[in-house]
Amino acid sequence: MSKAKTGKNGNFKYWIVAVFISFYVRFCGFLTRYIHGGDQKAREIDKRQRSIYAFWHNQQTFLLYPYRKQGKICVLVSQSKDGEYIAKALPKFKMQAVRGSTTRGGSAALRNLIDMAQEGYNPAITPDGPRGPIYNAHSGIIYLAQKTHLPIIAAGVACSHKFAVNSWDKFQIPLPFGKCAVIYAPPLWVGENDDIEECRKKLTDYLNDATKKAREAVS
Repeated sequence: MSKAKTGKNGNFKYWIVAVFISFYVRFCGFLTRYIHGGDQKAREIDKRQRSIYAFWHNQQTFLLYPYRKQGKICVLVSQSKDGEYIAKALPKFKMQAVRGSTTRGGSAALRNLIDMAQEGYNPAITPDGPRGPIYNAHSGIIYLAQKTHLPIIAAGVACSHKFAVNSWDKFQIPLPFGKCAVIYAPPLWVGENDDIEECRKKLTDYLNDATKKAREAVS
């Protein structure tokens, strides 16, 4: 796996931020009421077999707390400096980072995700990352599902108490004392002969529909 090059000061900075992320997310998570719903078949699959998790880029912080006990998860994280903060924080939630994206290190990252899936990990991907367009899935996750034969479990997530930063995806950060809804879309299997573009569009629709329902659940 590729790693960002950082010196001693850089590593210390990333470590400090990772500790803060871990503390803050756990603090908010403990004081947040989680609502789980959506497709029952997807929820049952999620409990008893390995899957590929999909959620939009700006919702990923909401899932660190509830997914910390989900089992072996490896998360695709961009090779940017911002991605380094996430990569350093993930082990504190018992998750592993796979560095790469659709723009940098994509093929190597895909191979690493396939290898880790074979080792028993559940890959997790934000299919509109790392640079968008927002709420529009790229095809990389579809190829991964095709090669690993794992179903894609897509979740729409919304939090009643949050604020958004000034980024391409309006990245959302949770605030305490609110509600957070995790709504599952129907599972998506991708066969060897399935049309990649068709599956990509279906995943986009699944995620957007689940996100809409999650927002309604916390409004």
